[in-house]
Parts: sequence; C-alpha cells; structure tokens
Amino acid sequence: MTTFGLSPLLRSASAAIGSPVTGDLRWLYAGPRDLAALTESDRDLIAVVTGEHLPEHVEGLGVRVSFFTLQLALDRLTGPLYDGRDVSISYMEDIYSAYDADCPAGNPFSGDLLDLALAYLTGRDLARQDDQARGGSTGSLVA
Repeated sequence: MTTFGLSPLLRSASAAIGSPVTGDLRWLYAGPRDLAALTESDRDLIAVVTGEHLPEHVEGLGVRVSFFTLQLALDRLTGPLYDGRDVSISYMEDIYSAYDADCPAGNPFSGDLLDLALAYLTGRDLARQDDQARGGSTGSLVA
C-alpha cells in the first residue's frame, strides 16, 4: 500500500497565500445515514480538502459538516456516486459547473476547495497508476 499525506501541500498552500487555506465552508448538519454513506476514500478527500475528521459512527441528529462533505454524502445516497465509484476529477468538474451555472449565491465547490480536491485526486490517480505498475495494491493516500 502506498500512502502519501497531503499535509505538506496544505502547509505550502497556506504559506503561499499568507493565511489558512479556506473556501466557502457552509456548515450544515449531516445525520448518521448521510455519514455512513461515505467511503474511506471520501473521508480521505474530505480530510485533505476541508480539514474535517469525521467520526466513524454518529448518533442522534448528527454533526456539523461542510457543504462539501454533505454534497459528497448526498451524492453517495442518491446521486452520481450512488454506484460506489470513487470521486473523480470529472465528478468534481461536473459539480463545480452545475453550481457555477445555477447557484447565484456562490459556488461552494470553488476556490481553494476545488483546487485542493483536484490536486488530491490527481495525486491519488498518479499514485494508483504507479502502484499498479509495480504490481501493488491501492490504498489510502492520507498518512
């Protein structure tokens, strides 16, 4: 298994812009069913992009999560990720385009959030290709 933590990327990005990496973090509640739908790969992506470390099990009304996290969870339950496939670059671009075209209040998938997601997904895909070329198995990229 190849692991690659993106913490250096986050620190570097923060240093380059002179402030913590931020985006349009609209906080909403996600219930137990919502969070249970997320895959390990989703949780890795969320940790890198938003800094959220989600509990494995949630009871009651749930926990506050970013809009980014809730979008992934809902797409796992009923949307384009329902089939269990990994989040892809094309998925992120499609979601970005949909919000950009139809959301006058602002695009929650823009700015640093989108940049970090695309960087993470590109790195994940390259690591998987490298690992497969060596005959290994793929795994989590978050150290």
